[in-house]
Amino acid sequence: MTHWVRNRSPLVRTLVYAALAILAFALAAGVGAIGALMLRGDLTGLLERQEPRAADEQDVNRAQQKDGAAEREEAASRQDQAAANRSADAAQRDAAQRAEAEYVGAVEDVQTNAVETFRNSHEKLLRYDSLSAADVEEMKANESSLRGMAERAADLDPPQRYEEQHDVFASAIDELREASRLAHVMAADPVAAAELGGFDEYDGRVDEASALLRRSNELLGEDYEAIEGVREVSPEF
Repeated sequence: MTHWVRNRSPLVRTLVYAALAILAFALAAGVGAIGALMLRGDLTGLLERQEPRAADEQDVNRAQQKDGAAEREEAASRQDQAAANRSADAAQRDAAQRAEAEYVGAVEDVQTNAVETFRNSHEKLLRYDSLSAADVEEMKANESSLRGMAERAADLDPPQRYEEQHDVFASAIDELREASRLAHVMAADPVAAAELGGFDEYDGRVDEASALLRRSNELLGEDYEAIEGVREVSPEF
């Protein structure tokens, strides 16, 4: 091919070289275009393959984030509920303690007043032979006061742990009321009361009230005023 070209005229050689150059350029352009197309096709395919993968990864990440957020919210909710339960328990304990303190205080108030009122009538009854009309009226007032105290004792609403104590306590105050009533009756007519055995009944009521008050104190765990050691009335007659 080279020998043939050399034997041709300059014009022919020029045309041949020009044609070869054009052919080489065309081949180079074609190869470049094909390479570009192939490269673009690979990149596009790569991107097409990567895009779903990236989207899947994003979905997974979002799902994990949602799960994590849900777990955190659930944990926070459990903590809040636990705190609320502790607060409610503490409030219940405080309320129970206040109720117990109020009840115990009411028992002390009623018992102290009842015992002092009873003792006032009892001391007067011990000197029955020198009682004045004013003394008898005061004993009548004591009876009325003890009636109100007995009603108050019965109406108290004890906490559950003091229900047994409350029954004993209410009975004790009622015995004091009845003893006070008998004291007033005997003060008004001691001779008739002695003949009917009223003094023995009175002493029996006093003994029962004393035992009940002692038992009430034991159940309550307190040492409130009681009537142990009071003198009996019966032996004086």
